[in-house]
Amino acid sequence: MEWLKRKNLAISLLSLALAVAVVLIAPAAQAAAAGNGASPDPLHLKIPGHPDAFYYRAHGKGPKPVLMYLHGRGNNPFEDCRKWARVATEFGWVVCPQGPDDRGNGARSWNNNPVAGKEITDAVLTELRKKYKGRVARTNNILIGFSEGAFVAMQLGLHDPGTWGRWLILAANDQYWFGDTESELTKNHRLYRRVFLLTGESDGVAANTKRVADILKKAKVPVKLRIAKGMGHEVPGERMVSTYRRPLLWLAAAK
Repeated sequence: MEWLKRKNLAISLLSLALAVAVVLIAPAAQAAAAGNGASPDPLHLKIPGHPDAFYYRAHGKGPKPVLMYLHGRGNNPFEDCRKWARVATEFGWVVCPQGPDDRGNGARSWNNNPVAGKEITDAVLTELRKKYKGRVARTNNILIGFSEGAFVAMQLGLHDPGTWGRWLILAANDQYWFGDTESELTKNHRLYRRVFLLTGESDGVAANTKRVADILKKAKVPVKLRIAKGMGHEVPGERMVSTYRRPLLWLAAAK
């Protein structure tokens, strides 16, 4: 029986060693992933009546702004959120809702529906504030939209400048606004704190983006325009930081 006791002791010691190894290796693996430009998986936020949202916590104490990214048509919000975490987490909460249309394999769409977009983004903010009381800013947040997400973002930002005072619009198009946009912009121009427009030079909407900048300037909204050389419709993942950090720094400076 003595040999059995020794065997059990050896198994226990081996299990303990393996457990310690896992604890030690996990942070090292995360650090290696960070060194390779990867981000850990985002957290999931349950949204009653809508698809889950993905997010990364803000650093520091007190209320922090939300940087909400609205994905393009057919894009994968989970993977997009991992990309944006590489550049945006230093500025606040990185939050990535999902459009209402499930296209399979993680792909989503907004169905060109800004009404549904507002319902979803409002619900996401509500749940985030419930979960993290007092740590989520209520005003002057940063709205980021790409392609179809830019269409939804331009509508949300136009009609809710109190919540979304700062915008980063990727592939903006003046045709995404309709109705009396000029009056709306002029009436609320002090609430639109800063807008950054960024479009690739070979993107088909580059000329439309320039017209959006002209509309904003006419309404006295602080705006910066960048037509990025050598860039098409979408930014490669490895260029996220070099492309978007300076625009986000400029937006974050508008208190």
